[in-house]
Amino acid sequence: MRQDKAIFKPSTIKNGLVRFSFLVPALFFFGFTIVVPFISGFAISFTDWNGFSKEMNYIGLENYKNIFSNTDILIPVKNTVVYAILNTVLGTILSLTFALAINRKFPGRGFVRTAFFLPTSISIVLAVFIWNYIFRDVFKELFGIKNILGSTSLAMLGVVVIHLWIDVGVNMLVFLSALTSVPRELYESAALDGANAFKRFIHVTIPMIMPAITTCVTLSLTYGLKEFATPLTATQGGPIRSTETVAIYIYNHLMSYKEAGYGQALANIFAVVLVVVGATVSGLLRKKETDL
Repeated sequence: MRQDKAIFKPSTIKNGLVRFSFLVPALFFFGFTIVVPFISGFAISFTDWNGFSKEMNYIGLENYKNIFSNTDILIPVKNTVVYAILNTVLGTILSLTFALAINRKFPGRGFVRTAFFLPTSISIVLAVFIWNYIFRDVFKELFGIKNILGSTSLAMLGVVVIHLWIDVGVNMLVFLSALTSVPRELYESAALDGANAFKRFIHVTIPMIMPAITTCVTLSLTYGLKEFATPLTATQGGPIRSTETVAIYIYNHLMSYKEAGYGQALANIFAVVLVVVGATVSGLLRKKETDL
C-alpha cells in the first residue's frame, strides 16, 4: 500500500507530466506527418481518385485486385529486390572492411575517418552530379567505357555505387563503434590457442559485433527496398525502366499517371511488406546472435 501511495504522489505525477510535455511536439509532428496522411491514404485506396479532382468514387477492393493482376509491376519489383540485395551485401562488406582497416592507430586516422564519412553530408543531387561526371567523362578517358547510367544492363549497378558512396560511412561508424568495444583479451587468448587472423575474425570478431551486423543489415535492406531519391535523381527510373523501383512506380501512379487510388493501394501493401521483411530479417539475425 505504501508503494502504491508513493507512485501517485503529487510530485511524481507532476514530474511525469513535465517529462511527457517534452514529447508533445514530437508526437504532434508524428501524427500530423505520418498518422493523418496514412489514414487519409488508406481511405483513398478504396476510390478511383486521380489525385487532383474533387470527385472521388468508392470502388471497394478494385485497386487491390488490379495490383495482383497487373504484370507491369513485376519490373519495378525485380529492380527493387536486386537493388536492395546489392546495397545490403556490398554495403555491409565495404563498411565492415573500412571499419576493420581504421580500427587501429596510425598517422592520419582521424582524417581517414572523416574522409569516409564526408560523402554522407553531401546531398543526393550533388552526389549524382559528381558520379555522373565520373561515369561520363572520367571512365571514358581512363577505360574507354561509356556512361553506365545510360546502359540498361549496368545502370542499376551505377545507382548502387552512388548510394554506397553516400551511405557506407554510416554503417562504417556503427561497425567501428562495435569493434572498439571488443575486449583485446579475447584476441590474445585466441592467438595463444593458435588461431590465425582469419579464425580470430570468424570466431571472435563476428560473434562480438553481431548486434551491429543485425542493425546495419536490417536498415540497409529496408532502406534499399524503399529507395526512391537516388534512382529518381540519377536516371528517373530509366533507361527503359531498368532502374525503376517500387517507390518510383508508386510515385508515378500517384503524380504522373493520375491514378492516386491505385498508387495509394500499392503504397499500403508495400508498407506492410517492408514491416514484415524488416521484422523477419531482424528476428532471424537476433536469433543468430544468441546462437553465436
